[in-house]
Amino acid sequence: MIRVLVTGCHGLLGQKLVEVFSPDDCELHGLDIHPENWFEGRAQYHYHKQDITERAAVLDMVRTIRPKVIVNTAAMTAIDACEVERERCWAVNVRGVENLVHAARRVGARVIHLSNEDVFDGNAGPYTELDRVNPVSYFGKSKHASENVVLGGGVQGAVARSAMLFGHGRRLKTGFIPWIVTRLREKRDVKVVTDQISNVTLVDDLARAIKRMVALNRSGIYHVASRDVISRFDFAVRIAKAYNYPSTSIIPTLSSLLDQTVQRPLQGGLIVEKAERDLNLRFATVDEGLMIYRQQEAGFN
Repeated sequence: MIRVLVTGCHGLLGQKLVEVFSPDDCELHGLDIHPENWFEGRAQYHYHKQDITERAAVLDMVRTIRPKVIVNTAAMTAIDACEVERERCWAVNVRGVENLVHAARRVGARVIHLSNEDVFDGNAGPYTELDRVNPVSYFGKSKHASENVVLGGGVQGAVARSAMLFGHGRRLKTGFIPWIVTRLREKRDVKVVTDQISNVTLVDDLARAIKRMVALNRSGIYHVASRDVISRFDFAVRIAKAYNYPSTSIIPTLSSLLDQTVQRPLQGGLIVEKAERDLNLRFATVDEGLMIYRQQEAGFN
C-alpha cells in the first residue's frame, strides 16, 4: 500500500484526489490550513493542519509521515491578488514548494506538482511541454519558478500543467460556470471576452492523470486539460447550451475593455497528446466535461 501526501486537500483538486485515491491501495494524508478534517470517517485517511510556508514544521511532518509521494496542489492562484501581494504569492507558490521538496529529499519521496498554462506568454499557443516558457504575470512567474524547484531539486519530480480548472467541491469560491449560469437564470447580460483562448480542465481528468502519474512512476512535465481549445466567450455559450438557456444575453467583449489589472495570456492553450499517450488516458472535450459536470451537480446541491 502506497503512502501519499496531498497538500491543499480542501481545494477543488485536493478534494477530488481524496476521492480518486482508493483506501484499498493507498494510505492518504491530507494537508491544509483549516483546523477541521473535512473527510472525517474516510478509511485510510489522516488529516494534518499545516502551512507549507513553515519550513521546519513541514520537514517534521514529512519525516513523521514518510510518504512515498507528495502531491502539491496548494497555491495562491488569484492572478490579480498575486500581482499586488507579491511577497505572499512567492512565499506560498515558491518557498512553500522549496520546503516540500527539501522535506521530500530527506525522506526519499517523489513530488508531483500542479502548475498552470500561465507559464506561457499566450502569444503563440497552444503549447507543448517542450515550448519555451515566458510568463507575463507575477502568478505565472511564481509557477515557473516552482516548476524549476521541483524539476531541479534533487528529487524525482513531475509537473502537471492545467488550464481553467472546473468541477464540483465543498465550500469553494464561485467559479466561472456557476457565475455564468446564475446570470443566465436571472436573465442578466454578462460580458465575456472573445480574445482569451485556452483549454478548460475537468477536475476529474486532472485527478485521474495525477493518480496515473503516481502509479506509473512518471517524471517530467505533462499538460492535462480538455482536448479542445476554446475562447472564454465560446465556453460561456457552451455552458448556456448545456443548461438549456438562450445565449443571447452573453455579450462578446475584449480583454482590453475589462477592468483587469493584470495582463492575461491571450492565444494560450495546452497540447495534451503526450499526457494522453504516456498515461493511457483520454481527456474530455469541453462538451463532454460540461455533461459530466451537470451529471455530478445533484450531489452538491
